[in-house]
Amino acid sequence: MNKMYALVWNQALACWNVAHEGARRRRKSGARKGMVVAAVSLLGAGAMSSAFALPTGGTVVHGTGDILVFDNNKEMSINQHTDKLITNWNDFSVAKGERVTFNQPGKSSVALNRVIGTNASNIQGRINANGQVFLVNPNGVVFGQGAQVNVGGLVASTRSISDDDFKAGKYNFSGNSSAEIINNGDIIADQGGNVALLGTNVRNDGVIQAQMGRVVLGAGDKFTVNFDGNNLLNLQVDGAAVDALVKNGGLLKADGGQVLMTAKSAGDMLRTVVNNQGTIEANTLRGTAGKITLDGGDMGKVLVGGAMTASAIGTVGNGGVIETKGANTEVQLATRVNTQASNGQTGSWKITSREVKVNPTAASGSDTAYADTLSNNLATTNIELASSAGDVVVGGPVTWNSGNQLKLSSKRDIEVNGGLASTGIKARVEMNADKAIRLNGNVTLSGANASLGMNHGSGYALGQDAKVTLSGTGASFDSNGALYDVIQNTAQLQAVNNNLNGLYVLGTDIKGYGNFKSIGGNGTFSGVFDGLGNTVSGFTVTNTGPMVGLFAGNSGSISNLKLANMTVNGTTSGVGFSYIGGLVGVNTGTLTNVSATGLRVNANASNTNVVGGLVGLNAGGAIDRASVGGNSYVNGNSYTTSVGGLVGENVSGGAGSASITNSLANVAIGGYLARNFAGGAGGLVGTNRGGYIADSSSSGSVGTYSCSYVGTNIGGLIGYNQAGTVERSSSSATVQGHSASNIGGLIGFNTNSAVRESSFSGKVNGYGSASAGGLIGYNQNSTLNDVKTSGTVYDTSGTNVGGLVGQNFYGKIDTAEALANVTAGANSNTGGLIGSNYGGTVSHVVARGKVVAGSNSNVGGLIGNNDGDLSSVEASGEVRAGSNSFVGGLVGTNGRTLGSTIETATAKGTVYGDRDSNIGGLVGQNHGQISNSLALGSVSGGYYTRLGGLVGLNMGKVRQSVASGKINANYPSYQTYGGLVGVNYGEMKYNSALGEAAQVPLSGMNLGTIQ
Repeated sequence: MNKMYALVWNQALACWNVAHEGARRRRKSGARKGMVVAAVSLLGAGAMSSAFALPTGGTVVHGTGDILVFDNNKEMSINQHTDKLITNWNDFSVAKGERVTFNQPGKSSVALNRVIGTNASNIQGRINANGQVFLVNPNGVVFGQGAQVNVGGLVASTRSISDDDFKAGKYNFSGNSSAEIINNGDIIADQGGNVALLGTNVRNDGVIQAQMGRVVLGAGDKFTVNFDGNNLLNLQVDGAAVDALVKNGGLLKADGGQVLMTAKSAGDMLRTVVNNQGTIEANTLRGTAGKITLDGGDMGKVLVGGAMTASAIGTVGNGGVIETKGANTEVQLATRVNTQASNGQTGSWKITSREVKVNPTAASGSDTAYADTLSNNLATTNIELASSAGDVVVGGPVTWNSGNQLKLSSKRDIEVNGGLASTGIKARVEMNADKAIRLNGNVTLSGANASLGMNHGSGYALGQDAKVTLSGTGASFDSNGALYDVIQNTAQLQAVNNNLNGLYVLGTDIKGYGNFKSIGGNGTFSGVFDGLGNTVSGFTVTNTGPMVGLFAGNSGSISNLKLANMTVNGTTSGVGFSYIGGLVGVNTGTLTNVSATGLRVNANASNTNVVGGLVGLNAGGAIDRASVGGNSYVNGNSYTTSVGGLVGENVSGGAGSASITNSLANVAIGGYLARNFAGGAGGLVGTNRGGYIADSSSSGSVGTYSCSYVGTNIGGLIGYNQAGTVERSSSSATVQGHSASNIGGLIGFNTNSAVRESSFSGKVNGYGSASAGGLIGYNQNSTLNDVKTSGTVYDTSGTNVGGLVGQNFYGKIDTAEALANVTAGANSNTGGLIGSNYGGTVSHVVARGKVVAGSNSNVGGLIGNNDGDLSSVEASGEVRAGSNSFVGGLVGTNGRTLGSTIETATAKGTVYGDRDSNIGGLVGQNHGQISNSLALGSVSGGYYTRLGGLVGLNMGKVRQSVASGKINANYPSYQTYGGLVGVNYGEMKYNSALGEAAQVPLSGMNLGTIQ
């Protein structure tokens, strides 16, 4: 039967005592309850406990049991007779020096103690139980300093549980009390027992132990507690609470078991909901590893500090698992973690946040972790950094000497900027990215049997200066489930010949010497070779077959490899064709992030050959982020058809579309070149047939170093470009060409091709060239769009010389700017934009450079000789020519062969021609049509010249145009001049002479029509 008790006033002690229900009750007049003040605030409206030292007002509402008070009201015995007992209390507190003992049927028996009064539970004394004790008090619970709780298990909560749920074994707790649960004492569960403190705010500054059991601190509004087959507690936080917080500043200990600190917040993601500043231990016990979890849920911040240990030191077994996770996890600088094992495997520490950032020190701000913290703790545990939604970015150097593992796991990208380094035996770095991995810092694993793993969903990229070193004996590398051979010396490199379809990485720099035969010999490498940013240097590469390079041929993938201070000589066989490149003779595969410095590539034999700084022939292959520079030289011979600073020939065909992207060359190209209409020499590519070149550039020199190039095509970027596409590319090279060559700052000969958003800013020097242009030498049936030149173009014996294009043959130019100064000699077509334009259309262009040419020339600020259509064009540079020339501020001669038109044009520069020249502010000699145009510059000339504000000699049609520049008739008796036209045989209608042009007659001689 239920045992009842009464509250009796003890006058001697001046307090209430618990007594048998039949005891006499009375109260001293005027007496007040004594109070024990709680040690903390926020315990609810009844924060101060009543005067009753022991629990009061107990009523058993389910099950059977009795409550006894004895030893002068200092001890209470609660004798439980059923497996489950529910008691409602008015107050449940235990004063210092007093004790409450639960005598229960067994370890799995549960006694639910529900406080229905308004006071917090203030536990200053002792509570003993051989089974499970639930203490539910929405007013809060405090275990004071010196409190001692020894139980089979304990659940203390400010959340309520219904009788029906409790009786059914459904331990569902809910409520919204903001009161705290605080432990400053010692709470110890029996072996295999559990301790759980559940509420909105839970704090431990004391000691909580549950050997082989579980310690749980949980914050939220709703909880579900379950017990597994071993009677171990499992907690699920079902509802979020505003201002939820669990904090440990003391000791949580569950050797052989688990410690869980978890909270679910309904507040700001930046608010801390889990905070450890104390010590947590879950060491291995009797071979069973422990586990520690700090879980802030999807919205909370987890602040990780103090010390956490899940080790197996001095025992048998493996180290345990520590997991710290939240929407925002911040590991403090001095955090200490240990999962080492004396006779087993070291455990792990996993740090999870929505996005992960690691920087060098605490000075860098609130990041997920600091490089120093990781470096220190990698001595005692394996570490995993994992993002639950964003990127993982390691910005600080992480170094360690142990054999432990650093794992990076990302739901998006991984970016390593600060470097990772370990000297430990069997150390490992593993990266798992759902998307891409970017290594911008060095990764160095120098210990024996160290390994690197990289698994990615969309590839990985190695930064230009980054490097991976796997230099220890037995080093290994794996990626996306495939194991690679690690090459660490010359013999292993040459042994690639034994399996040309293998998977390889270069684990360290190889500094060689002497001869090295091309990998593959007469065959082609078809596997994967990743240099990991390491360098092969010092060799002299030769081969007896037609393909010569470090690799004879490649149809596979070569990436992240550097070459330095190597010499590559052409085949020793003089039969047929040969292809010579610093890295690959013939490429039909992919080359990515490969470079060379201090390279000398030479055509050597008397067979037809193609030579490139990196690749001889790129036949349908893809080249991205490739470069050659640093005092590199590429030399052809008299049997060479194409020579390029990066690639000899880039050809699309049956093997696919050849492409070169994001690449550059800074090379001196010299030697000889066979006279070949369809070949060439280029700072980047000798010949491009149908290939695609984008976002690439060249510098250095082409044709100036011990060179004899006659009757060929020479370009700062490409020598000969047929049916190719060039986008967003540039050259600043010095380009030099000889007799009958086509030379261009970007392209020598451009036919049936497209060039867009590209530029040149170097020097073009010709010596009797067929065509010389600041961008293109000869542009045939091709389009140029959004292009620009600066620098200089010079050929005093060339035929067609232009600031942008030497000769434009049925080409289309739209949106161009030429700033180059142009200098040519006699008998030339010379223009600030184009030397000769035949059948081409030109629109939306300007030329601003100075144009100078010799006698018997067609010279214009924009075009020297124009037989095409011009619209929306402008020239503003000074124009000068020698005797017997046709000289115009815009065009020297217009429409001599084809019916050409000039519409909406402006010429601003001063114009001068020597004796016997035809000189116009707009056009020197016109056979075509001009309309809606403007000439602003002054016009002057020598003896026997014909001067016109618009046209010097007009044999075509000029309409609705205006001249306003000064006509400088310095030799009026020997010159023919007019404000509009010097000599007119054609038709001029609706034109105007304004300003200084109006100071002279409209025409010097009119044999046509002027209206």
